Order: sequence, then structure tokens, then C-alpha cells
Amino acid sequence: MNNSEVHRDYRPNVNIEDVRLSEHGVSLNKRRIAWNKLHRDLTSHQRGYLGFQANQNLDCDRIKPFFDMAINNFGDPFSASGLNGTNTIVMERAVLEYFAKLWGIIRPSQPSNGDKLWRTRQSYPSNEEERAYWGYVTTMGCTEGNMYAFYTARDYLAGMPLTDPNLLQDISGESGTEINETYRTLVPNHVPSADVCTKRNLAANPNNFTPVVFISEESYHGNLKALHMLQMKTFREIGSGHFPCPLEFPYDYPTCFNGENLDKNGWPRAVPVDEVGAMNIPCLVKLVTPFLFRGYPPLIVFTSGTTFRGAYDNPKAAIDKLVPILKEHNMYERPVQSSVSPTKFDVRSGFWFHIDGASGGGQLAFLEMAMNQGLVEDSFPDGFPLFDFRIPEVKSIATSLHKWFGCPFPAALFMMRKMDQVKPFENPSFIGGNDSTVSGSRNGHSVLVLWDLLSRKSYNDLVEIVVREEAMVTFSLGKFRDLERDLKLDLWLLHSPGSLFILFKQPRQDIVRRYSLASKALNVKTPDGEFERRIYSRICLMPHVTADLILQLIEELRTPSAFPNQQ
Repeated sequence: MNNSEVHRDYRPNVNIEDVRLSEHGVSLNKRRIAWNKLHRDLTSHQRGYLGFQANQNLDCDRIKPFFDMAINNFGDPFSASGLNGTNTIVMERAVLEYFAKLWGIIRPSQPSNGDKLWRTRQSYPSNEEERAYWGYVTTMGCTEGNMYAFYTARDYLAGMPLTDPNLLQDISGESGTEINETYRTLVPNHVPSADVCTKRNLAANPNNFTPVVFISEESYHGNLKALHMLQMKTFREIGSGHFPCPLEFPYDYPTCFNGENLDKNGWPRAVPVDEVGAMNIPCLVKLVTPFLFRGYPPLIVFTSGTTFRGAYDNPKAAIDKLVPILKEHNMYERPVQSSVSPTKFDVRSGFWFHIDGASGGGQLAFLEMAMNQGLVEDSFPDGFPLFDFRIPEVKSIATSLHKWFGCPFPAALFMMRKMDQVKPFENPSFIGGNDSTVSGSRNGHSVLVLWDLLSRKSYNDLVEIVVREEAMVTFSLGKFRDLERDLKLDLWLLHSPGSLFILFKQPRQDIVRRYSLASKALNVKTPDGEFERRIYSRICLMPHVTADLILQLIEELRTPSAFPNQQ
């Protein structure tokens, strides 16, 4: 069953006849009818909006005067000279600095609340000359943020020149053994001997500059599209048919893994996940190891808040397992010869760890604060899924701004370590700076929305929102379990630790439409050991969701035939 079958009965209330345009324009009366009908339609959906992770608690009154301006933040937010006067780049920098503190790449300047809100113990310089981070606010959603991470990782791992020329070091003689000897002197614990280095000379193995991508089964579907556009290959595409899969089925797989997802050569299409939807770390480690042995530098995409289940991978736990293997294969650090001069090289990582925090990159940070203050219980049985720059090996993070935070336009924030930035492709004079972003022209209004929100909300205010959401999760799960008992019906309830999503058996299509419920077919292992294909719907307990709205949904689910049989 495909997604078109899952959503086959959806019909918008506003049809094309209501809004059809003409070469002669549209009369004032017809325009009024179209606007009013569309507004009523959208408002009715907004009141019952439950199925998608978009916060509907928006307050844009202070932004409205700017909607009569064309605001374009084109160019690099840190190098653009402001030749285009109608931009909000100065506020964009303030928003980026806010997230740099939130994600631990610089330390907050003022402690508060007895130091409990300080989330990092590392101190980074925050002045412009020694700024430790680079990033920007995207025009698309987190798809663009992830795409930029893949694009940068591809060029970084392929040995393209870095932005900072001070990272280059001088060597004497031609490239080859001299580079390896220098590298051995720099990091002797990583390279046992010059002979080994010579055998693993970067120039001798083409795999050394061919990134291999690892994503999980629950990774956002748009990531595969972005990888295809960038002509990057996953581990299955590179390994299947060329060497045996390191995972043996069924022994090395989680019990919830369906063997039908293996290809003809016995390779999974993505890294398997566990019962709650998080990336399985033993599977990841076993899959990565043979590629490191063959010299491939890995790009690993961890997800903080998966698209449908809202599950959290545990990047810190996975990276702790991978670091010794990276060092064993001389990929934790490695010399890369400069393409400009044969006598210069830099030492950089032979890996890239990216965090796709589209759903959880904001909420999870404040959930950690709430747990540290004892305001909510720790709901992660395997430890808190630390995801940010406090992990030294994390290279980049992206998070959506129109989801948990709330923004009327799709937008995201991308951030990476400045020292890992690859030299921009262009530096056009007419924008007065580097053309470092994907979209070039960027929405300056979304920056205003986020600056306004963050200027009005303290950390404590955002922690309070998280606490209310956690209470709403507990309340909603209790109501669904009561409903199961009253109806004497298994609703297939699923909830991942820390997630704001609750999954349940898909109800009638009119209920799905009324509450904008997202639905998806999943293969679920039943108690008898067989896999059953089930269509799930889900609710997202965003900050705008109230107890009254949940009770309204529950009452509708009590009606006769609310849950039709699924064939």
C-alpha cells in the first residue's frame, strides 16, 4: 500500500473554480469570496491541527509592518557587505549566536538560575575574528539545511580547500611519504610507522576521497533526494555486490527488522533501527568498519526527532563507539595535500557527523534543561541523547524553525564548525561577499519572526513550554489507553522516549482530514513473530495543542466505525 492509497480521500474545500485566474484579472467581489472562503477553510484546519509538527501559536503582529518590504538576506551572513540595504542580516547573526550558545559551541556569557541552565563547560571565543561557528537561516525548511551539510561534507571529505588558509602547514619535498612522515610526527599514536603510512598513502587509494553515507531507516525521505542530487552514494550502493555485508541476518539485526528489506546481495537499504525507531548502534558500527578498512571516509546522519515517530538517535553513544575504530584506521585525523601547492597540507577529520534536528533540535535542548532542573522525569532509558557541539566530533546541525519554535514560513537554521568550512565556490562582487548558501536569495522575514520570538522568551519560558508538552504527552497517552479499554480494541499505540508524537491505528478518513492527521503504512512485528502492514496516524503535541482538543478527538474516536478494518 503506497502513500497515495493512505491519503486517497483527501479533498480541499476550496476548489480551482473558486480561485481560477483570468487574463482580464478577477472582479473585486470574486476576490473577496475567494479570500474569505480560503480563510475560513484554513482557520477551520488550524483549530484542529494535530497531525503535523508545526506550531500554530504564532504572534506576528510586530512583524506585519515589514510585510510591505521585499527583504532579501542574500549572500553569506558574515561576509556580505550589506550592499542590498533591505536585509535583516544583523538580526540573523544574533539568532545564529543564540543557537551557538544553545548548542554548546560557545559558552553563555551570563549564568542564570543557579548555573543549572549552563549546558556546556567549554569556552569558545565569540568575537568575529575567532568565531567558532558558521551558519545561516535557510529559505527552505530543514531539507535545505541537511542538503548544505551533505554538500559541505562531500567537498570536505573529498579534500577541497578549506576557507581558513591558516590551517595549511608547510612540508618539504613532493607529496607522499613526506606528508605521512609529517603526519606521523603530529599524531604518532594514530600512525604506527612510516611504512604503514606509505602503504595507506592518500594518493594511492581513490576511496580516501569518496564519501560513503550512512542514514537510518527512519531518516527523512528528503535526505535520499538530496544525496541523489549531489551524486553521493549510501553504503548499500557502494558495498552491495562488491563485498559481503558485515551484518548477518537475522543474528546481527534488531528483532524488529524485516528481512524482506534486504536486497538481493543481503544488504539493508539503510542502517536498521530499534523498536522505538532510533538508529541501532551495533549495526551502525559493524556497517561502518569495513568501509573504514577500505579507506572510505564516512558521512553519518543522526536524527534528533525522526519524521514520523519522533524518535531520537543517540549520537554521543554511537560516536564513542566509532572514535576508536576511526583512530585505528587513521581516519580520525588525516593529512590532505593542498590543491594549490604540493608543499602544503592540512590535517582534518576523515569523517563527518551531521545532526538532522528538524523536529527535535530546538525542543530537545530545553527538555534537557527541564530534566536537569528536575521539572520532568528522564524518559530516556538508555541515557539522554546528547546531540550538539559539546560532542567534539559533531560537525554540523540543522533544525527547522517553523516546527517547534513556530514561524509562518518554512525556514531552518544550519550551523557548523567554522574551521571545517570549505572555500566558497564564488565571491561575486555585486553582493559584496561570499555566495556561501544553497539558495542565494534568502527570506529575511523568517529571521525577524525568530528574533522577535527569542527576544520575548527566556530559557525559563521555553523550559515551561517543554514541561507543559511533557504533561500533555502523559495526558494524551492516558486518554488513548482509556479509549482502548472502553472500546476493547487494540489501537496499536506507539510512543518513542522523549517524543511529542503519539501513533495509533488510522481512523476514518473524515477524522483524518478534520484533524490533519499524518498517516503512514508501517511493517510491525506482531507477538506471534510475523510482520503485519499497518496504517498508522499520529498526533503531534506541539505548543498550540490543548487538552480540550485532545478530548475532542478522543470523543470522535468513540463514534461507531471510527476505526475501519484494514485489509
